[in-house]
Amino acid sequence: MIGRAFNLVVRACTVLGALAIAVMMLATCWDIAARQVANAPLHGVVELVEIMVLASAMLGLPETFLRDEQIRVDLVDSVLPAKLIAVIKAIALVLTIVLLAILAFNVYQPMLDARMFGDVKYDLGVPVYPLYGLIIFSFVVSIFSCFAALLQQMKPGGV
Repeated sequence: MIGRAFNLVVRACTVLGALAIAVMMLATCWDIAARQVANAPLHGVVELVEIMVLASAMLGLPETFLRDEQIRVDLVDSVLPAKLIAVIKAIALVLTIVLLAILAFNVYQPMLDARMFGDVKYDLGVPVYPLYGLIIFSFVVSIFSCFAALLQQMKPGGV
């Protein structure tokens, strides 16, 4: 049950990340069309695109970690024994979990500061602290994704 719910959360992150890419593309196209047709570019499109890039990148992380589809250079995979490769992958997942936890922890205080001081995006007036919250959320879900991948790695005959 927990695994199914977690997979649903991860899939929702991916879908929302894809929607962010669609919003980014549509806003850019609309801005270009408005500039060409009416000589009136849309106000705040650059900031909207910034926010959507952040959302698409952060929301794409959990599924990438869960599927173990990161970009990697496997120069030694053909030379080292499979069991040693599995140990190296497990160590890398543990280190990734630690790094993501450190990053999430270090983003928390700036989020609190942005909320306390009322930081907003200049053109759109969008509060900044939810963007920090999105980053923390993505890191936390990514930590659980890495943990799930680590458990899969440790199973007998694991990937």
